[in-house]
Amino acid sequence: HRFDEVGVFHGGPWEDPSRLLPRLVAVGLKGEGVYPIIEALSELRMIAIADGREEHDSLDADEATEFLADVCVLNMDLMFLEPTEEVRLRPRPFQRAERLFRAIRNHISMEGFGHSLVEEIRLICAQRPIVTRRVRKLLDLAAQLPTETVDDWVRERVEYYLRATHAVTETAAQAGDPESYLDLLQTLEEDQLLKEAKAFADSLHQTGLSSPMHTSLLAAIRARMPEHLPAALGLDDVGRASFFHATDFVLELLDAAVAPGMPNVVQGLARMLNRGLLLQPDLRKSLNRLLNVPILPEVEARVMSTITGEGLTIRRVLLAGTINVLGSPLGIGQGNNPTCQAARGLSLWSQHAPGLLLRMVATAVRNGHMKLDFEGHELVSSEPIDKETGNVVDTNLDPVSVILVPHLDKLYAQLLALAAGRKDDPHSWINPAMYGRWVSKGFAGAFNPVTGAVVNHKDFVRRFYASHHPHYNGGLDMIYPNPVGIIITDVHAKMLGYHAVSLHRVDRVPSGEWRAYFYNPNNEGRQRWGQGIAPTVSGHGEQPGESSLPVEEFVSRLYAFHYDPDETIEPSAVEDEIVENVTTLARESWGREKSWTDLDMSNPIFAGIAPAPTTPTT
Repeated sequence: HRFDEVGVFHGGPWEDPSRLLPRLVAVGLKGEGVYPIIEALSELRMIAIADGREEHDSLDADEATEFLADVCVLNMDLMFLEPTEEVRLRPRPFQRAERLFRAIRNHISMEGFGHSLVEEIRLICAQRPIVTRRVRKLLDLAAQLPTETVDDWVRERVEYYLRATHAVTETAAQAGDPESYLDLLQTLEEDQLLKEAKAFADSLHQTGLSSPMHTSLLAAIRARMPEHLPAALGLDDVGRASFFHATDFVLELLDAAVAPGMPNVVQGLARMLNRGLLLQPDLRKSLNRLLNVPILPEVEARVMSTITGEGLTIRRVLLAGTINVLGSPLGIGQGNNPTCQAARGLSLWSQHAPGLLLRMVATAVRNGHMKLDFEGHELVSSEPIDKETGNVVDTNLDPVSVILVPHLDKLYAQLLALAAGRKDDPHSWINPAMYGRWVSKGFAGAFNPVTGAVVNHKDFVRRFYASHHPHYNGGLDMIYPNPVGIIITDVHAKMLGYHAVSLHRVDRVPSGEWRAYFYNPNNEGRQRWGQGIAPTVSGHGEQPGESSLPVEEFVSRLYAFHYDPDETIEPSAVEDEIVENVTTLARESWGREKSWTDLDMSNPIFAGIAPAPTTPTT
């Protein structure tokens, strides 16, 4: 309020606090120059008015409090930062905003947050992330909601999710903690124990959240009647077949990996068994190797520095983290790190080459390096890897990512250096080399490698439809994820930067709409990209961890993809109207930052011209 008294707001748009709009606060906080500072001071002035430390002619304390509550509800993404591309590219204003919202929350009540919090929690859980710290943080906030300020529905939903992370049943609540619950379970009759098992299994699969109490339940059933572990994990037919095919090994994994300090492994173990991975002898051998592989001290220090659970060993953390990645390939996230290439690689290998992924983990923890051959060059990732952070800015990652991402990131950088200076986008060679035989050799890019201009965009669009859209490619579905490059835009459709995602499928929903389903490694599939384009994570046939968009909207943000030339139908079959719609969306968003041309660089006249540096996918 002292800034107000000396005239900081005088003559500007913030002068009269009664005319300010909560929905515009984020615009100010994300602005350039002095604007974020003035915006932050404006909210601090509102706090002073709400607290009664300043009186203002145009609004009173209650109105100021209501304004701040609306600001929080409309900007929960700033209250609880998710590692989106915009946050990663411009961290300072977002970190400043998060501190500001922390101050606001300390000065106003939680009234009005209920429905927004519950919806946020639901949508995060729908994505089944491996790292669940954010949703648990939101649940802690939800638990503080005053009872008299929320309706019955909100209160019931909050309690439902809180039970999933704590005491699912009355018996567990009566025990109070995992150790006491384990003791209490020893006294139950078999039918009572099975009733507990069903309740915990249902909660696990309905919410994607697990409780430390669930690990105690598994320990009790493992000791008394291990044949009922499939019920306690909620396994489907494939999962039950996996369990009974490799019961002794599952019990060994259970003893080595499951503990109250890492309850998420319960979800990972159930999903891994449901995938049928343990029906494969080579996968069992590869997982068994991790039970005994030597682990370098520096690897142990780096991994354990990211773990908050008590009583955990590096071996248990390594096994639990690996099981989680194998169980939830689309739950892997990059955090606030420029490592989307590595994250989507881990996801792809977990889905289609789990044995290769397990070999990578064993190599990295034992040898401290990884190797990759590229056109006669042997690339090595070992030096330098920072002992504390592993060259990773944000360590809010799963253990496998903490181990492998620094190595993969260094290998990617070496690949980029070797492939630079060629006439086409270097990712044409990098992606197959890095990810393996699952990537098609055909490559289409929207940019001219010499000038950086958009070239032949309509042909680019037609080729995508002809190679990926079942209506135009003869009804062919995708087999493997396609590592594609997209351009991220903000809510005003302004270009933010380049991003690596994996396209999984193009499918038709019951309404008749064709949608593109993709894996976004930043684990936040609900960003608003302007022009009304907003990916969804549920409600349109998405699998847990997928995002989706109508195909035209997705292609409007696409700038590179791979395709199989032998399976591509004639692109000219794609209707002009579709191509025009996609190109218009592109031109009027990120295309405003680019020059557009129909120059054909395949013309022999351009032979020998060195390409300009290509901005890497980030």
